[in-house]
Order: sequence, then structure tokens, then C-alpha cells
Amino acid sequence: MTTERTEEERPLNGADETQAPEDPAAKAERERDEMKAAAQRAQADLVNYKRRAEEERWALARSASHVVIGKLLPIVDDLRRAVDALPPEAPDEWAGGARLILQNALALLESEGVTPFEPATGDAFDPARQEAVASRPSAEHPAGAVLETVGPGYIAADRVLRAAQVVVSGGPPADGNGG
Repeated sequence: MTTERTEEERPLNGADETQAPEDPAAKAERERDEMKAAAQRAQADLVNYKRRAEEERWALARSASHVVIGKLLPIVDDLRRAVDALPPEAPDEWAGGARLILQNALALLESEGVTPFEPATGDAFDPARQEAVASRPSAEHPAGAVLETVGPGYIAADRVLRAAQVVVSGGPPADGNGG
């Protein structure tokens, strides 16, 4: 009579008969450690998810704010032109009120982190921050240099909300006269 086991009688886990079964306490500790690690990973995933969701929410709010501010910029520009064009004989109350409105509008932009910028004459044209509205010859400045700023640009959080409008040099005049 042989003591060899048939296929159905052999242990399924591949352990041989001489291997002692796992200690229940050790098995419970191992399972506890696995569950604890899984719970810690899930908790870390949740914290990361919450952080990403908060960052996305702030980015969306900032983007929406920038859209509204972008729509207000032409109004601020018109107000600035109106204040600059005030006639000397304008009543002080009227002129002071217009200046106060402009000052409040600029303070609002500043409170939202919006900063106006104007390229200096002679600066190289930067298409990422400037919009060329015209080109004219210039004997003093090379082609592609800013000759004049027509309208200020606005930037917020390193993002250009509106490019500065500039006149760019086309290089020396063709007839040799200074432009």
C-alpha cells in the first residue's frame, strides 16, 4: 500500500506536506499590516485629491475673474482717455470726480493683482506681450523696435490679460530721411 496522495488530495497552495501551516497570529498580523498600508494609501490619495480639487477650483475662479477684468479694460482705457482730455475750464468737481473714478478703477485692478505695463521706446518687440498696431520707418531705431506705446498692456499672475498696443519700427526710411 502506498501513501502517495492523489492530485485531489494535494494542498492547493503548493506547500508540501512537511511545511507547517502558517501561525494564525502571524497571518492576522500580516493581514492587519496589509490593511493598514492600504488604508494609509487611500488616505494619502484622498488628501492629494482634495488638494488638486482646491487648486483647480482656485484656477477656475482666477480664470473667470481674468475674463471679467479683460472685459473691463477697454472701459478703464476710455476713462483714462476722458481724464487726459479734460479741458482746463472743466469744473473742478466734475474733473475731480472723473479722476476719482479712474483712480478707483485702477485700485480695483491692482487689488485683483492686475498690473499695467508699457514697453519703453527702443525695446525689442515681444509678440507674447505686445500687439503691433502700426509700423513706421525710423532712422533712430532698428526694425522691430518699439517706437511708441499706443495702449498699455495688463498682466496678472504672469499671464498677459491684454497685450500692450505698440507702433513698431520698420527700419530706416527708404528715402534716407529720418522718420
